[in-house]
Amino acid sequence: SPELADEGLARELVHRIQNMRHSARFELTDRITTYYQGPSRIREVMEGYADFVQKETLSKRLVEGEPGEGAYVEVGKVEGMEVTLGVARV
Repeated sequence: SPELADEGLARELVHRIQNMRHSARFELTDRITTYYQGPSRIREVMEGYADFVQKETLSKRLVEGEPGEGAYVEVGKVEGMEVTLGVARV
């Protein structure tokens, strides 16, 4: 169903953000801002699952748009869509 597909995408995005936290050498308890850019489906899932994404990744904010200066950034494909993700300590 579309709902299950969206939930799966949200989980995949959380997984990527958690890996980015590790790559950026953040502490397990660091609060972050998460930046994202991609097709409209990415925005819809990030907005629809915002509470889940924020809780799982310790994100204080989810920001659609260019990652802020100093953010750790990765660009990749998620379910065939090009997505830019960025994480920065708050």
